[in-house]
Amino acid sequence: MDDEKEMCFQRLCREELGYLRGGVFRIVGNAADTDDVIQEALLRAYRSSRSFRGEAALRSWVYRIAVNCAFDLIRDRKRQAEARGQYAQTVPEGKDENKEGKLAQLERAVADLPELYREAVVWGCLSDLSGSEAASRLGCSENTLYQRIYKAKQMLKKTLSQEVA
Repeated sequence: MDDEKEMCFQRLCREELGYLRGGVFRIVGNAADTDDVIQEALLRAYRSSRSFRGEAALRSWVYRIAVNCAFDLIRDRKRQAEARGQYAQTVPEGKDENKEGKLAQLERAVADLPELYREAVVWGCLSDLSGSEAASRLGCSENTLYQRIYKAKQMLKKTLSQEVA
């Protein structure tokens, strides 16, 4: 990495760390894993900086790496749970009327969405980004982002209505 790119990368790390942490936290669900994912993502970005072609903004490229690292962690968790024959979290039988239980149910349902739709929800709905910023970071148009969010909402409604029944 030449000096200009390195300075740009350092500035990016300082200025965008909050957005990175917020987005990754919404994917992985806890602070410890978030920190691990951010560290891994920044390390991967730094190590593979020669592959950065400049076709996208540097921060978009780093966001993509961070999101990929977060989903890698989610996939690893699922594989480990399946290998042990356990489910990390189960929904208790019957209706859970308290807010925390419903929020936990929603978070599990979002985590179980296909990656494409989970990314749209995380970056398009749960982050502080505008629609155009979220779409840019996901590498799609705003219209595509909103279509994915709509489809994700349909999936969530179906999943959550089945859990209640």
